[in-house]
Amino acid sequence: MSAPAPPRLTGLPLLIASVGIATASFMNVLDTTIVVVALPTIAGDLAATPSQGSWIMTIYGVCLAVMLPLSGWITGQFGQVRTFVTSVLLFTFASWLCAAATTFDQLLLFRAFQGLAGGLLLPLSQSLLLRIYPPEKHGLALGIWSLTSGVAPIAGPVLGGLITDTLGWQWVFYINLPFGLLSGWAVWSLLRPYESERVQGPADLVGLVLLVTGVIAGQLALDRGHELDWLASQQICILVALSAVSLLLFFVWERDESHPVVDFSIFRHGNFALGCILISIFYAGLVVSGVIYPIWMQTVLGYNARTSGLVMATTSVIPLFTLPVVGQVFRNMDPRPLITIGGILGAIALWLHARANTGASFDYLSMTRFAIGVAMPLAWIPLMMTIMTGLPPAKISGAAGLFNFLRMLAASVGTAVGVTFWDERTVVHRERLVESISRDSAGQLDMFMQLQDPAADPQAAMAVMESMITREASTLAQQDLFLIFAAGMLLMSAGAWWLRVKPAASAAPGPAASADD
Repeated sequence: MSAPAPPRLTGLPLLIASVGIATASFMNVLDTTIVVVALPTIAGDLAATPSQGSWIMTIYGVCLAVMLPLSGWITGQFGQVRTFVTSVLLFTFASWLCAAATTFDQLLLFRAFQGLAGGLLLPLSQSLLLRIYPPEKHGLALGIWSLTSGVAPIAGPVLGGLITDTLGWQWVFYINLPFGLLSGWAVWSLLRPYESERVQGPADLVGLVLLVTGVIAGQLALDRGHELDWLASQQICILVALSAVSLLLFFVWERDESHPVVDFSIFRHGNFALGCILISIFYAGLVVSGVIYPIWMQTVLGYNARTSGLVMATTSVIPLFTLPVVGQVFRNMDPRPLITIGGILGAIALWLHARANTGASFDYLSMTRFAIGVAMPLAWIPLMMTIMTGLPPAKISGAAGLFNFLRMLAASVGTAVGVTFWDERTVVHRERLVESISRDSAGQLDMFMQLQDPAADPQAAMAVMESMITREASTLAQQDLFLIFAAGMLLMSAGAWWLRVKPAASAAPGPAASADD
């Protein structure tokens, strides 16, 4: 006879447990972008090139993503609470190692360890919040989770800029230590009686190796392709081939595996399959704009890390107050109109991003980021609730891991492709600008007059002209990028109407049932 279930947490214990879970989730997602504005400083201190510095971000994202599909199996082996607390403590330890790194290779290694340790926090934080809240408050639980996973990528550049300018880049990682320890203590103290049932099962090591190899090789090819001239490089060709073969074998292997790393049968649920695609498009646009914008502000407009961080902070104003409650408020509504409105507002916001030029004011840039924040809750919460609705209880944990894997992978790949596209379009625009310059150009007349003045320094004048051309080319290139993502937002808005909505969708059998997993 099984022991009676412990009573649900209420009042202050529920609040402390929620904060502990949300803190770990926020800390984990935050580390995907907090290093963005610190990359030039880190690369300089550790003798790395700027292009190598970007690997600090991508290696974390990839290692985090490849752990997500394993969340269902690992949770079954050890239990949700035990796995969550262990992951929090390992993530905290890895953060300390990153801060203590003295070489670039050490930092990459510790950053990979940090991503692997934190890879289970996203799905487990979602599952634990759903376990400790009653079914009628699952909208609130998902809102709390969405607040951490939605605002953290935007808060990263803000905190990263402030910390880098005031304390040094090492504190971008040291800041995790007290919060990680408090989170682990709170969850272990309060949720041990709510440990999930342990289900022993064999591990699909072959599938795991194939998945990790395919994803990491593909990400390395995307990261280094621009630097090594893509398929003209033997190294890139090998990485692309290795990734393609590994992923193909992975799909073939998983079809007949009795205990697969990824349960592809989940994709038979139409809302889950389509919802993952839509939210990946939205999240990629959100993250890529949050990465490119502060870099552009620092390299083109001359902003320091703190000022660019303040611009990015305006993104979080609306989500900070609306994400925790929007799921509860709108859970009885058809989600498709909300997703459509959110996607259209996101497209408008990115179009405003594309309108920014080298003369854009601080207020205009802040307004564009504020507009992104307005769009986020309207699309994010309804999409996430729709994705998880109607799934069988036994598949909720695996579905949460797979959903987050695809979302994080889309953000990581989107960032690599976006940065490459930005660089390539900058070269194209620079060539066009150079060709368009003439002695009769009004914009360049003063520059040629300086060159004709015997007292002027021709090399200095040419350097100024080169700087002007480079800044303008970079700006035009980012405008191209944001217009593409704006089109993606509109595509997401249209795709929302292919989602199936049942009457009384607020019952949300999928998330509700997960409380018993």
